[in-house]
Amino acid sequence: MSNFGDLINIDEYWDKREQFSEDRGKISYYCKDCKEIVEVEKNEKKKFDYICTKCNWKEVVIGTFEWLKSNYKIK
Repeated sequence: MSNFGDLINIDEYWDKREQFSEDRGKISYYCKDCKEIVEVEKNEKKKFDYICTKCNWKEVVIGTFEWLKSNYKIK
């Protein structure tokens, strides 16, 4: 039976992670317009629609801090 660690270490999809950290950080929001981690407001009409409080842009990505940092090259 496969576990979550086996799915993360598939060579075909991403770089293989030898050291997978269980503590990946809290859930964060990344605004594609501001290009930084931001605070958001939730749109009441749509379930997973977030709005950046800084620029009122709707292109917000949700994920763990470590994933956003590695995927969007945040320092």
